[in-house]
Amino acid sequence: MLNRILVALVGIPILVTVLLKGGFLLLLFVNFVILVGLFEFYKMAEIGGKKPDVNLGYIAGLAIPNLLYFSKADNTEIILMPIVLLVVALIGKKVLQNKVENSSRDIGITLLGVVYVSGLFSHLLLMNYLPKGGHWLLTIQVLVWVCDSFAYFVGMGIGRKIFKNGFSAISPKKSVEGSIGGIVFTMAAIYLINNYFKIFSAETPNFVVLLFGLLISLIAQIGDLGESMFKREFKIKDSGKILGEHGGILDRFDSMLFVVPTVYYLLKFFN
Repeated sequence: MLNRILVALVGIPILVTVLLKGGFLLLLFVNFVILVGLFEFYKMAEIGGKKPDVNLGYIAGLAIPNLLYFSKADNTEIILMPIVLLVVALIGKKVLQNKVENSSRDIGITLLGVVYVSGLFSHLLLMNYLPKGGHWLLTIQVLVWVCDSFAYFVGMGIGRKIFKNGFSAISPKKSVEGSIGGIVFTMAAIYLINNYFKIFSAETPNFVVLLFGLLISLIAQIGDLGESMFKREFKIKDSGKILGEHGGILDRFDSMLFVVPTVYYLLKFFN
């Protein structure tokens, strides 16, 4: 418990500063999360009997955020270049090694790591290019915390009392009641945040604000359950130990991996 409190006391102010300030500081943060996240994902995969090409995965994974930042362009097509080149390199390497057995499995798990960790998390840099980008990043993180916290509290209070079958195959402690609680409080939170801090334009109707809250909560929970799905498949409890009792980087940012890209494209569409 003490470790959790200390990590939160130190980590939260740093995270808030990084998200609001953006720029090169955000790039360093994104690179760190991607590097550690890829390490955790590939280590989990190896424990699960897979054999990712770790070195090529690291190169492609770190190329994505740096190309996005130094090109200084709000252009998602930049993400595709390292991924395309990675596919060519992975298949080419297997051909030159004259290997057949488990080739698609090894190529697939390497590629999944890059797309899942780097491709998704690099959208923090794209979000930073948007108007109020830093405020949106902080808002998303707050909403993810709200969703996670209230899903937990509601689930602990009334979980499995109404809906007997939750998400037991993926995460035994997750319940439908908790999921609904997370949705309701996330929608309430984004409504209040917009009322006080005006993160949406003045012309945005309330139903759109609430729709954002609904989608953010749903996607956050999918991200959380998605990472749990991988951990259960690979038969491990936490993705890592870098944050002590908080687990690994992927344990902390599994929801952000999914929510930031979703909100980025929603904002591009509605604006």
